[in-house]
Amino acid sequence: MTINEVVTVADAVRIRLERSLLAGDYSAGARVKDSHVAQKLGVARPTARVAVQSLIAEGFLERETGQSARVRRFSVQDVADIFRVRRLIEFEAVRSVRQGANTEPIRESLARFSEVRDDQDWETAAQADMGFHAAVVEAAGSQRLSRLFQTISTEIRLLMALLRPRYLHVSTLHDEHTELLSALIAGNPDKALKLWAAHLDDAEAFLSTRTQEEVSREH
Repeated sequence: MTINEVVTVADAVRIRLERSLLAGDYSAGARVKDSHVAQKLGVARPTARVAVQSLIAEGFLERETGQSARVRRFSVQDVADIFRVRRLIEFEAVRSVRQGANTEPIRESLARFSEVRDDQDWETAAQADMGFHAAVVEAAGSQRLSRLFQTISTEIRLLMALLRPRYLHVSTLHDEHTELLSALIAGNPDKALKLWAAHLDDAEAFLSTRTQEEVSREH
């Protein structure tokens, strides 16, 4: 086996594992052992270790010295801080987009969202959700704003996995984003910001409660 083949296999394992994390298949704080990953996916343990280490570097997993990797855990304070930054970024993006920016990429992201069926895995829905919000930020036309959003994207995606029980049907989540886009392109910034605030407030409230419940179970 060549070095290139080893890297390719490790990357494929990383992608599979990342999708499982974002689908909510692992609970916050769950151990992710190299040996278990290797056995589950049928790869060599060194290959699994490379994949796990890559996800640690990207912020999906965390590992203390001498311990197995764990899925990132969030405190209530973490959730509040992440959403505080999200509001700063996305509210500014909404204000900029309504000033005549090109909304076609946002419409396209919502069209892709509409193709996600209720019986598909949550990771697909979460990816569509993130695609929509990223498109809104990108439409603001600020490289720095986009970079700021990128810096918290991993944390947002992991929180999306925890949001799974909030939506029994993907179509409900899609409808929320349809309403957000309608307000955005209608040229009514006050309504758009009000809906955006309600959308983020609802997610934060649910995640704060779930995070607190998980902390209580650990103790």
